[in-house]
Amino acid sequence: MAIQILVDNKHYTLSADVDKNRAYLKIKGYWRNVDAVPDYLRDWKKTLEKVTEGFTMLTDATEMKTHPQDVRKLHEEAQGLVLKAGIARIAEVVKDDIAEMQLDSVAESTKFPKKNFRLVEEAERWLDQS
Repeated sequence: MAIQILVDNKHYTLSADVDKNRAYLKIKGYWRNVDAVPDYLRDWKKTLEKVTEGFTMLTDATEMKTHPQDVRKLHEEAQGLVLKAGIARIAEVVKDDIAEMQLDSVAESTKFPKKNFRLVEEAERWLDQS
């Protein structure tokens, strides 16, 4: 089975690869506030039903613009769900240094086990080694 797209909208895409036990998040553009992504946590819960404890995750934040404070809290909540579901490791792909600093700061506050990459292929290879 290939990657199954579960949610795809103008702000994010959530997918899962059941065979690899991997979740995928692609963050797109600027999220003005939490009202721009009202189903984000519910969509995450749906995605986490497709993976089992010990899963890996690839976050593609190459198109992300920095988010305001209330959206940061939403990311922290989503990371809490992912941690509770039993994540093993996370590869995060970023191109923008400011977005990377913001994501690192959120991950630090939630103790999110992630490593940063500049290329999706490198991130995927690193996760495949786990």
